[in-house]
Amino acid sequence: MNITRQPKHRSAIAGLAYLEVMVALVLIAMALVPALNALQTDTRGTPALIAVSARDALLRAKMEDVLAKPFDTVNAETFLAGGNTTASVSAALSDAAGPDRRIVILYRTDGSAVSGSDTGLVRVRVAWEVGGTALETLKSKWW
Repeated sequence: MNITRQPKHRSAIAGLAYLEVMVALVLIAMALVPALNALQTDTRGTPALIAVSARDALLRAKMEDVLAKPFDTVNAETFLAGGNTTASVSAALSDAAGPDRRIVILYRTDGSAVSGSDTGLVRVRVAWEVGGTALETLKSKWW
């Protein structure tokens, strides 16, 4: 016959003691505070990142506008008076004057430096007039 012993006091198997519950709550609270602080810090920077992303998208859109033009149109801008330097702004392709003006700088290149002759390669730089961020690529009459 199998006889099991019953504990003398029911409280010996009653579950978690009040002290154990309190210790568990303190540990959870200690882990939760840094996690919530990390989330709060992450969300504070979100508006600034959205603004930067929007400005980058506007630069990419301007670059696409310039690259969509035929090569002869873009190349002709480098032959205008004051053109074909690393600082010459194309008035026809840049935005009108304003606080968020995107400027387009075009110059003929041999791939590494400014070229005085028609090489069939134009360096295109789209930048904010104020702000420093810029995109740069090459446009060729062959591709």
